[in-house]
Amino acid sequence: MNEQENSQGQERVAPEQTNAAEGTIPTLQPKQSFEEGKAKGVILPAKKYRLKIALLFSDAWAAIIFGYYYMVRNIMTTFNEEEFSWVSLRMISSYIVVGITLAAVIVAFTLGKTKSVRTRIARDNELRQDPNISVWLTTFDWSWLILFLPSMIMLVLCGISGYIIDLTISSDSPANLIAHHALGGFTFGFFCLNAAVVIFKLTPNRVLVLFLTISGFCLILLLMGIDIFLNFFEKFKHLGIKVDPLGYLLMAYVGFFFLRLIWIAGLFEYIAMSPNRLDIQRGLSESERGIQRKDFRVSIDTEDVILRLFKVGRIIISFPLSDRLPMSYLIMGIDKKSKYAMEAASVISIGRREQSG
Repeated sequence: MNEQENSQGQERVAPEQTNAAEGTIPTLQPKQSFEEGKAKGVILPAKKYRLKIALLFSDAWAAIIFGYYYMVRNIMTTFNEEEFSWVSLRMISSYIVVGITLAAVIVAFTLGKTKSVRTRIARDNELRQDPNISVWLTTFDWSWLILFLPSMIMLVLCGISGYIIDLTISSDSPANLIAHHALGGFTFGFFCLNAAVVIFKLTPNRVLVLFLTISGFCLILLLMGIDIFLNFFEKFKHLGIKVDPLGYLLMAYVGFFFLRLIWIAGLFEYIAMSPNRLDIQRGLSESERGIQRKDFRVSIDTEDVILRLFKVGRIIISFPLSDRLPMSYLIMGIDKKSKYAMEAASVISIGRREQSG
């Protein structure tokens, strides 16, 4: 009986084993497990930056188009005049502009064809399309100027507000002058606050102490009398600063212009962090230096409360086994990029064995 039960049990188990075997056989065959459709599903599409670059430098393209338009128009209007000369100062300046434009086009075309420069965009797309890499990070240093981005945005808003004041309040009215002074004083105070955030690291403890100090000072003034409280803040009206609305916009434009220069420099000076490897790119040539995972450490600095609010932080890379100085990168989007950096640094490559006993 036991033998019959065992034989019946084996007969019942056999179909399950065959089904399981049939289910596991395709995974052992490389051709079936790496079908064309599945392989393409793993590879991410290349990220397109052309529209982003076109919008980022839209003012430059507009300036070039209008510059050539006025240059050609001036040449056409003076072409039929008797004083026209091909060697005049106006024509020589036109030759210089055309020569610089052609030189820039030739250099860009040559670099694109020879592939002698691997930008951060190209490197990011290489890692993105690598099916063996699931997490990576390509980033660059925005420098301390990115910390003044709130002030640049405030300058734009103040410029728009200045135009609204001029449209709604007569320029001869004293209210117009008072409104512009108040706007200028507010902008100056906001810039000082932004500079304090840049200079001092506002940890939660320091923010609490600063808040209690200001609150206590205001409470003391209120206890001394409402007139004293109001008279104290009326002293700040002597700091009234009147700035033309166009001046606000020009200052903001200068700041954004330098930010774009930093972004351009970040195309050629960046880091690419992939599992067990850190690549450091410096300059226009292929001078990328690779560092193994065991030779560097990654740490995240997000102690500043204000910077954390704007998702700005630092990724610090140190080299404990060498005399190389630590590298600090001030980046935007620290909430996501810090996660990518730590995950890429924690992945252990396949085939690496730990030493035993």
